[in-house]
Amino acid sequence: MTEQPATTTKPRWRISRVWVVVVLVLGILLGILLALSIPVPPVRLGAGRFFLLTAERALQLHVILTTVEAVLLFSLVVVYIKIYSETRANFSLGVLIVFFALLVHSVFSYPLTVNQIGPILLGSGAFFPYPDLFTIVAYAIFLYLSLE
Repeated sequence: MTEQPATTTKPRWRISRVWVVVVLVLGILLGILLALSIPVPPVRLGAGRFFLLTAERALQLHVILTTVEAVLLFSLVVVYIKIYSETRANFSLGVLIVFFALLVHSVFSYPLTVNQIGPILLGSGAFFPYPDLFTIVAYAIFLYLSLE
């Protein structure tokens, strides 16, 4: 009998953890850069404060969070393009189409894209960070599981 050489493989969980952290950090940095470098569009707000933030700070926080969402969605689209090209599975194609549709929705509902159409209206209930935070957590978990 011949001995087979031992193969060393990297644990996939380390790669997926690192990749998710890299994508999150990239999204946060890009979001901060966009939020701080682009002039704040005119915002109409009755009161001087909004959800314990000024209207400008609330808009900047929203830009940062939605940028993280878009970067996570983009990375999920890239991962599923790779998975579909390797497997040609219909399920992967379906997930890819859904993620691409969510990415297009994210781009068209991005605060800075919306500002190109007209002024952003902030009022009671217009922006709370909780939905964005839950979406970011869901996309990050999905990215981690997709890389397993």
